[in-house]
Amino acid sequence: ERLLRTESTIAMLVDEINVLKATQNNSLGYINAANSPYNAIGDSTTDNTNAIQSALNAASASGGGVVLLPAGNYYVAGVLQIPSDTTLKGVWQSPPMSWGDGSSIKGTTLLAVSTSSPFIYMAGDNAVIEGISIFYPNQVISSTPTPYPFTIQGNGFNLAVKNVLLVNSYQGIDFATYQCARHYIDGVYGQPLQIGIQIDQCYDIGRIRQVHFWPFWTQDSFIEAFQGSNAITFLFYRSDWEVVEDVFSWGYEYGMYFTGSSAGSTNGQFSNINFDNVDVGIVFNNTQQYGAIFSNLNIANAGNGNRHIGILGVSGGSSHAIIRGASFWGSINQCVDWDNSGYIMISDSFFQPTGSENPSAAVGIYAGRAMIRGNYFEDNIPSGVAVDIGSNTDRVMVVDNEL
Repeated sequence: ERLLRTESTIAMLVDEINVLKATQNNSLGYINAANSPYNAIGDSTTDNTNAIQSALNAASASGGGVVLLPAGNYYVAGVLQIPSDTTLKGVWQSPPMSWGDGSSIKGTTLLAVSTSSPFIYMAGDNAVIEGISIFYPNQVISSTPTPYPFTIQGNGFNLAVKNVLLVNSYQGIDFATYQCARHYIDGVYGQPLQIGIQIDQCYDIGRIRQVHFWPFWTQDSFIEAFQGSNAITFLFYRSDWEVVEDVFSWGYEYGMYFTGSSAGSTNGQFSNINFDNVDVGIVFNNTQQYGAIFSNLNIANAGNGNRHIGILGVSGGSSHAIIRGASFWGSINQCVDWDNSGYIMISDSFFQPTGSENPSAAVGIYAGRAMIRGNYFEDNIPSGVAVDIGSNTDRVMVVDNEL
């Protein structure tokens, strides 16, 4: 273990030394965008669009490389494109929770203002953005925040977003408009106001991990109300064997939403999933027949929204959901409301809803098929009903539960 720590420390030091050497020698694969001839200035006011883009283009023209942005607040009036095989890298080595707002410098911050198109366009295979906070200084605290385009949009395979803070993006990461197979999202924090991450047209396994969407920017009541009735943390259209692990969001209308597009729908594996104070934890409209498989799922509500549902199977859709080891608690009126023509299997789970506004059965199965097995239902369920089975269901098994 000590040897592994030593090797990791040496690797970090070598990386830092190479970045420092990049002040004189770009052949090492590093370009410091603050140096000549690019001369990016992190003073919050100088427009750095051309300086940063020129450095990215130069790295790409050399076969790829890393463009370093030292600590500073880099105002960008336009938009940026990260070419193939090129990384735009700030100073953060772990997911940041701080950003520069013009009055102070905290790590590497990009100040985004353009409303015309996505702020950062990842324009080719192996494009990476890492170690950067992105802040919209003109975003307003209002019941109707400014609807900026997506902060990051991908178009290529093996794209990566790592250790990035989306301070107050209106829409966060778009890996749906274009194919982004084998995408890798790791260590993304922030407060996207309407959509956190959306995925579509992923025909080879994408991976999302260590995402934490929480009110880093503001807990103002206007913004909380807007998010609680308009925002989606994760929106999945078509993705083949998506892998999602260790994610959290707070205060959204929907934690996770599965639906379809012209490309199809999603199947995958989802572990250590946590949604707090969400109106609806997970919506199942459509998935692939191979299913969305969840393990270690927590859904809670502290009063946000007006439906207060843990898992919602939408009527008219066809989803296959497998849930193992879930916990439902707090101000939830119904832990599972299933009116979908597909099936849900839920086991080894804990149900403790305390919602007092129109409480329903903890688990309601009204269409499709279901297996409810080996779960614990708290004694004091507000509705007094643990499981309700409707007349329009196909096949339902309820076995080995403590009711």
